Amino acid sequence: MKSLGRIAGINILIILAYSALIRLLSFKGGRLDGLGMMILSAVAVGMHVLICLVAAGGSYSNKKKDLGKAWLLSAGIVLLVGFSTCLGNASLS
Repeated sequence: MKSLGRIAGINILIILAYSALIRLLSFKGGRLDGLGMMILSAVAVGMHVLICLVAAGGSYSNKKKDLGKAWLLSAGIVLLVGFSTCLGNASLS
């Protein structure tokens, strides 16, 4: 499962990047729009999880079961960390 650490690490960095971008773009007149930021973050995390699940399915269909398991576990990690970040960003505004 050496690929799990690499795939999960890259996905965590991707979450960090788009969470920071959403936070930077959510300024409206010096204030943060909490609900809009939460909805946008939730949509981004949902799409990210969907992409991970599609990658897992593609890996399983190509007979790369270890890689498919890594993508599936990474989807769970993205779901947990992403929605926690989403709610945390909304509570900070």
